[in-house]
Amino acid sequence: MASGELALGEQLPPAAELAKALSVDRNTVLAAYRQLREDGVLEFRRGRGARVASAVTEPAPVTEAAQLLVAVARRHGLGRHDLLRLIEKLT
Repeated sequence: MASGELALGEQLPPAAELAKALSVDRNTVLAAYRQLREDGVLEFRRGRGARVASAVTEPAPVTEAAQLLVAVARRHGLGRHDLLRLIEKLT
């Protein structure tokens, strides 16, 4: 999904089918699907399966890390412009 191989709204295979293709337990796939739903990457519709969410957001861990970075920067007197300049320098 992150690489763009799956389009927004595209349906994912049923858990049993994907588990068989990956040679893993069905419950492993179901757990992964649930986590992706919690992260806002997938949406489930009864009778229609799992689909790539139409409004994919940043993964929760990235958002949390960014919030922490902003808070630390503010405590050290860095403003938005300073922080953006630092991020550009590091990337």
